[in-house]
Amino acid sequence: MSESFSERMRRRWSARRGDNGQDPWGPGGAFGADSLGAGGTGGAGSAGRPGPGDQGPDAGFDSSGLDSSGLDDAPAAPAESETAARARMMHERLTEAYGAGDVKTVTQIADLMPEGPEAEPYRTYAQVLAAEAQADDARAAQLAQTYLNRLHSGHPDWETARSLFGEVMVQALVMGAVPMAGNLTAAEQALAAPTGYYVHPSGMLLKFAEEEETHPLLLVLHGEARKGVRSAEQVVRAEKKGTPAGHADALCILALALTAAGDITTARQALADAERILPGRPRTAATRSRIESSPAATLRAE
Repeated sequence: MSESFSERMRRRWSARRGDNGQDPWGPGGAFGADSLGAGGTGGAGSAGRPGPGDQGPDAGFDSSGLDSSGLDDAPAAPAESETAARARMMHERLTEAYGAGDVKTVTQIADLMPEGPEAEPYRTYAQVLAAEAQADDARAAQLAQTYLNRLHSGHPDWETARSLFGEVMVQALVMGAVPMAGNLTAAEQALAAPTGYYVHPSGMLLKFAEEEETHPLLLVLHGEARKGVRSAEQVVRAEKKGTPAGHADALCILALALTAAGDITTARQALADAERILPGRPRTAATRSRIESSPAATLRAE
């Protein structure tokens, strides 16, 4: 997997601020606050992210992967309302805090997000991120599902909401926070959606430069633990160049995959590395509890 969940979500919503000509990846963009450094995943000029000279509402996409015919004639997006602008700025601060591992600030900002339909995408993502920061996987899945259920397949945020639901549901399933019955199928369907495409605010269907690979934890749920480990290792390598929280969370995913593969010793080492990056992180503690109650851990103890 070439990029993290945060990067994929930013890539899908990168055109939200296209109306004012700002780079959606920069300081004024919808997902600019937690953007990675020059050496990180999704750096300038990489797939799904603009190079230094890219401009316009489709700047969040690699032009080599787009069917951009007719984009010059696309109608301008409506002006951003005061409510949406406030939600966007709060969201930027929240994602910055999440990347730094500041769970308290993430939770506080999520609680203060403005109401209203214009702020709903930002508010929903903020609430899900707050639940994720606290390792409350059942709540994260419920929030994502509730938002998805309110949308329809033609809604501009449909594919993003469906991917968000799929990602958090897979995490909740592996952590044992929700029952398998019905939820595994729903998560599979969400992640198997045509996510190689993005519905531009103009209504055009744009294709991403690269198809996404299977989520490592979904591979684990399918009994392909070794493949899950290899996929998780790629995520760790990518996130190591990014934020502390992204790196620590990726190590937790790797620990879960390693445990499923029966390698409890290396799984514990991955969690020790995550703890060194961000001591006391709820996600690390929850993952440790999960792997220590697994057959791989209990059989090793015996």
